[in-house]
Amino acid sequence: MVKLAYNANGLRTISVERAIEAVADAGYEGIELSLHPAHLDPFAFGPAEAAPIRKALERTGLTACCLAAGADNLLGEERFEPSLIHPTAEGRARRVDLVLRAVRIADELGIPYVNFATGKRKPEVGEEQARQWLDEGVRQVLEGPGNAVLAMEPEPEFFLESNDGVARLADALASDRFALAQDLGHCRVVEEDYLGSVERNLPYTKIIQVEDIKGRVHHHEIPGDGDIDFAGFFSVLGRGGYDGYVSVELYNHADRYAHALRRSREVLTAAIAAAAAGPQG
Repeated sequence: MVKLAYNANGLRTISVERAIEAVADAGYEGIELSLHPAHLDPFAFGPAEAAPIRKALERTGLTACCLAAGADNLLGEERFEPSLIHPTAEGRARRVDLVLRAVRIADELGIPYVNFATGKRKPEVGEEQARQWLDEGVRQVLEGPGNAVLAMEPEPEFFLESNDGVARLADALASDRFALAQDLGHCRVVEEDYLGSVERNLPYTKIIQVEDIKGRVHHHEIPGDGDIDFAGFFSVLGRGGYDGYVSVELYNHADRYAHALRRSREVLTAAIAAAAAGPQG
């Protein structure tokens, strides 16, 4: 049975401890914590910051299922830069350092997965060069200290934007510490057969993020406000035996997080029930 979680990047207008409480109060089973200066600052995080988070998780019974390390402004004003395929060695090293910091934070909090992405390929970087740098950067993290599994998320317009692309990288790396973090909305944007892609790549998948999408435009909508077939999605997960977390990601609805929390769970719970009931008539 899948478990529902909510990404704390959609609650960054309140403290991380209050975010944990809000997610638990809304009836979710897990929370995807997120690197963000308002919650978990990767450059100012230590035992003093970890203690109240662990206490809040214990108090609420909520599971921290993943740590998202993909906020757009963690390393500077240029969104998502420098990336793992940045033209400069210094830039790539800064991103590797950030992912290593995320792994340390995840280990400190007992979080099993770190969600991250490739970044965009700049025009002056060739495709083969980008692949080489990506491989080198991921291997540097895997060879570094830590236990958390790296779960790479495909992102529209990023170097790796499809589930299949990350799956191919997973095959090349052949590491138990590298996996796919699917994002259903992103899949809907870039894939013609988005449910087929979800199903095909479930063997690589450790965490799934969801949001609704309207007209294949990359804008995160609250579930029920777009055209994703959530009942079909949960049917796919059932056939594939996926029993991990499905985490709602609505970073752009932080100003009305209470509504987003409640409605997302209502829509997804109804879709899970419809999938379990099977075809009607």
